[in-house]
Amino acid sequence: MLPHNLRTAIIGITMISMISCTPHDFTCTLKGTVVDRKSDTLILKRRNEDLRFATIFIPIINGKFEYKMEVKDIVAWDFTFKDELDGGGWRPIKFFPDQKIVQFELYPQNQFEKNKIIGGKINQSMVEYYQAIQINVYSRVAPLLKIQDSLEKNNQYWTPELKRLSDSYESAKSQAQEDFFKKQMDSLINSGNHKTPLAREIEIQYKQIGSDEIKFRSDYISKNLTIQAYSMILEDLVETRYNSVTLKEIREIYPVFAKKFPNHPYTKLVGDILNGLENIKIGGHFIDFTLPDLNGSKHTLSELIKGKVAIIDLWATWCGPCIRHTRELAPIYDEYHDKGFTIVGIAAEIKNTDAMKDRLEKEKWPWVNLVDLDRQNQIWDKYGVSLSVGKIIMVDKNGTVLAVDPTGEEVKAKLKELL
Repeated sequence: MLPHNLRTAIIGITMISMISCTPHDFTCTLKGTVVDRKSDTLILKRRNEDLRFATIFIPIINGKFEYKMEVKDIVAWDFTFKDELDGGGWRPIKFFPDQKIVQFELYPQNQFEKNKIIGGKINQSMVEYYQAIQINVYSRVAPLLKIQDSLEKNNQYWTPELKRLSDSYESAKSQAQEDFFKKQMDSLINSGNHKTPLAREIEIQYKQIGSDEIKFRSDYISKNLTIQAYSMILEDLVETRYNSVTLKEIREIYPVFAKKFPNHPYTKLVGDILNGLENIKIGGHFIDFTLPDLNGSKHTLSELIKGKVAIIDLWATWCGPCIRHTRELAPIYDEYHDKGFTIVGIAAEIKNTDAMKDRLEKEKWPWVNLVDLDRQNQIWDKYGVSLSVGKIIMVDKNGTVLAVDPTGEEVKAKLKELL
């Protein structure tokens, strides 16, 4: 399997630099043409924000679009074609609104390399990075893909044993048979014997390319104290579960950028996420905040859980698994609430709280539920789960984290032990 960053960034964007950066607090006009595609809407959001919370939708009329945005701080933004999002496979187009006019020429996803962004020194530094990593790292991927494709066509990539198990799984006549052959395949894959020796050689080369990519990216960031490089640090931070960049590396370079850009939004945001990742783990400590409930009354988390064993439940009405997990906690709350246990819910709602009101009316959960509407208070960033929805944190009476995402049974076992 290709490394995560390779799958999303093998091909760079072609850009043209026009004029120097514009001072902060200005209006930037984004305008462009859309070529060879029938898309009718572009979604605009900050690069680090969850696409589900995007609120800016720009119409494409006769292949053209234009949008004026007020710029206070220059940060990375994304364009995403709505039809790509609706289809379940999208590729965002990163840019910086760093001058009064930024122009675009955008093509279908399978012609991503033809996209052009015209304007701005920061955009130019981004293309120079993409061009350099393409030459030094990604250019080695295409030849390997050709070899892999040839091996697969000639049945020389996957071992005969894997093919036999796969065929048996596909022709299984019962759930028990499916489970049996699935277990056998998983065992074979975990042992590393699902690929032929030739395929394993290719896998080694893919891993080397992934390692080289991380080193190239890290070297670039350490040598370029720019907003473009700072945006890359943020990208790596929110995607640490998907790539090989370590928190240790980010912790080491972050103070250098924080000193260079003390008042930039990335400095607080990266600091908050780092703090969350370092604390929201067993032995860490919960992070305090103040949020409103549905009536507008504000509550401080530390006051709600003071002296109690508590569950901090990050959820959303549009997150089915979140609701299912929270339902498991309801009978546990009823049993242990009078013994010193409580739950505080925090819902990430979009645009309004109507769905939250309906859900709470249906579920009848008796504990306090707060709301972070459109994630304006960045609670998910502060808890180190920027791109996630649900998260359950269990803390003891001192606020020390006992468990992260425990099952209902695990919560009950802890409560029996402590209360």
